[in-house]
Amino acid sequence: MVKRGACTAYSSSTTVTVNPVSVGGTIAGSTTTCTGSNSTVLTLSGNTGSVIKWQSSPTSDFSSNVTDIAHTGASYTASNLNATTYYRAVVQSGACAAVYSGSATITISEASNGGTVIGDDTVCSGTNATLLTLTGYSGTVSNWQWSSVSDFSTGVNNIVSTTDTFTALNLTATRYYRAVVVNGACTA
Repeated sequence: MVKRGACTAYSSSTTVTVNPVSVGGTIAGSTTTCTGSNSTVLTLSGNTGSVIKWQSSPTSDFSSNVTDIAHTGASYTASNLNATTYYRAVVQSGACAAVYSGSATITISEASNGGTVIGDDTVCSGTNATLLTLTGYSGTVSNWQWSSVSDFSTGVNNIVSTTDTFTALNLTATRYYRAVVVNGACTA
């Protein structure tokens, strides 16, 4: 307001917009999946401001090899990963400084490798014992199986054993054995 004598005049007005402070929020969707063909939806919530981009890194503290992802939605689909990868969103509220969301982790398991069972043997019917040993596998043994046919197309029987050795005892007929191996979230 300006006064000159008995006259009063007002200047034009201006606006000062106050934005709430940027809040990064959290990302849901961390998972473990198998290498290669995979797809995981990551969803940001609890943020204040808009997503200006997403970022990924092979390190949990984003200290190296940070990749900017030109995506501004609150959900992002990460796909076809071959290594464990960390993700975060960059959030900005108006004129406030941009901040990072919490991170999400997509842990990648190498494909299961069944390995090789060694210990082929020929024994006499009745009282016998043959040690079978699994070698060259990747993952953990979930169980063993036996069948009376070599291709395991029929009559598959599960054996409760999670070690990499199994002793076949007192057989009266020819049997074929194999181990079932699973690595992380990958198919056996």
